[in-house]
Formats: sequence, structure tokens, C-alpha cells
Amino acid sequence: MTGTEPVFEIGGRRYAAGDRVRFPNAGMRDNQTRVYDITAAGADRITAEADGCTYQLSRGDIGVIGIKHADEK
Repeated sequence: MTGTEPVFEIGGRRYAAGDRVRFPNAGMRDNQTRVYDITAAGADRITAEADGCTYQLSRGDIGVIGIKHADEK
């Protein structure tokens, strides 16, 4: 990340297009463990893809389902 591309920041962590993430508090276990690719990021939302589906998630959505980089324990 060069610092010039759009990023989404929450909880002191930054997420940008190309990052791989998980949503640890999602309602279904499969959605908690699935890896999503961020395809777009902005100040208030991200777009993520997994298994051929695209999800547009707002800051509020992410506040509920959580977010972490896929390689975090």
C-alpha cells in the first residue's frame, strides 16, 4: 500500500483493495471462516467478494460482523 489508494479504517486497522479478510462475528460459521477479497475500499464502506458473490458492506455492517485480515489469528 502506498498510502494514496482509498482505504477503510476501523479499530486502528486499515483495509484496502487487494486485502484478504474474514468477518469473525458473521451470523453463520461458514461466513466467519470464509476468506473474502476486498475489491474496493472507501472511508465508509468496502466491497468484498467470495465464492462468486459480491458484498457491499457499510461501516455499520462491519461494526456488527467484525473484520480482520485473513492471516490474523
